[in-house]
Amino acid sequence: MKSESNDDQLSSKQDARAKLRESFLKAVNSLHGESCSIFTYEQSKLTGTFSSWKPDGSEVLIHDMKTPANIVMTSALLRTPDILAIQFDNPVVLKI
Repeated sequence: MKSESNDDQLSSKQDARAKLRESFLKAVNSLHGESCSIFTYEQSKLTGTFSSWKPDGSEVLIHDMKTPANIVMTSALLRTPDILAIQFDNPVVLKI
């Protein structure tokens, strides 16, 4: 009996985590194509268009990225440990 209770509890926790993960991925997906500014730990501000976030959260893909030196890159893959914040130019309503 106790084993069944633990199994049910574990299953409920896994279901909750799966729903949270799915909601997070849908929210990130809805940010595709939004203009943003990226602030880095190097005290730099980059601008561009948000494209996607790697599912494991390790990298962000930005299109038409402009650097402080006025260099425009067609696309750039930024490591999340280098990013302090991402600010979207327009208010974003996440559809969860």
